[in-house]
Amino acid sequence: MITRTSPDDGMSTAEYAVGTLGACTIALVLQTLATDGTWFDWLTRWFAFLDGFPVPNLRIR
Repeated sequence: MITRTSPDDGMSTAEYAVGTLGACTIALVLQTLATDGTWFDWLTRWFAFLDGFPVPNLRIR
């Protein structure tokens, strides 16, 4: 007797583990950037630097 199997559309446990680790890593990096004063100092200096450049007149059709 031949039985048909359905395609594997779901994620396996290993894929869930890798996805969870990836999400936790991204969250940790974002949390570190959000609480680090050096990052905000750099960002503030960068925006102050860019503030002196003229903004081009862009036309959207």
